[in-house]
Amino acid sequence: MLQQNVSFSNEEIDIKSPRLMPLVTYPRYSECEYKDRITEMESLGITTIILGDGSTIVNNTRVAGKGCVGIVVKAKLGSNNEVCALKIRRADADRKSMDNEAHFHNMANSAGVGPRLKGHTKNLIAMEFVTGQSIIHWVTDRSSSNNKATTSNNMRAVATDILEQCFSLDLVGLDHGELSRLARHVIVSEKPYIVDFESASTIRKTCNVTAAAQSIFLHGIVADNVRKILGGNIGREKVIHALKTYKHSHTRANFDAVLELLLI
Repeated sequence: MLQQNVSFSNEEIDIKSPRLMPLVTYPRYSECEYKDRITEMESLGITTIILGDGSTIVNNTRVAGKGCVGIVVKAKLGSNNEVCALKIRRADADRKSMDNEAHFHNMANSAGVGPRLKGHTKNLIAMEFVTGQSIIHWVTDRSSSNNKATTSNNMRAVATDILEQCFSLDLVGLDHGELSRLARHVIVSEKPYIVDFESASTIRKTCNVTAAAQSIFLHGIVADNVRKILGGNIGREKVIHALKTYKHSHTRANFDAVLELLLI
């Protein structure tokens, strides 16, 4: 049961407000760290934090997200008060800076993938704010729709877009690392966005297409609902064979063979 003093409505707070102290250095407050992070926000042009918007609760306040590395909040950026997503490194994170994540995020952007990176510092990443649903909520909502034809077409379009983005990541040699668990890493707005590059790597062999394809079509809650939407039975053995062939060689022809089996 939620505590009664949880903030549910959007509330704009100046970055220097003492109310933000516990959040800025979550999960433990440090005055020195707090001051450094406020200075970093100023260097990025962050003026305001917007609390009360999101499905995650931290310190009795709704925020956009929370993970092992950072807290994500809605913020305002620059003289035109552009709304952005601000990821704040947790004080107990397993890394000393956000530099690698920002580098991989920028690399993904160069391949046409992910929310646009706006800037970063040692402890912060500012990026485009994407409004939408997680893939699991999006597909679950549509699995109960009565308009089967439209829903099937929408599902095919979204799945194709996700896999095309994964193919682009494979081609530039960036492995996302978490696409076998799409629910936390794909947001569907007017189009799907792959998000959160904190586990990305250019050292591992890329497996973005294979991981996402299995999550969408073969295993898990998303796949269960996708099968309800598309109907029929996916030839699992043929799909697995096509994915193995693609994994061996990331060619366009091998990728198209995967799409043909999954989206017919």
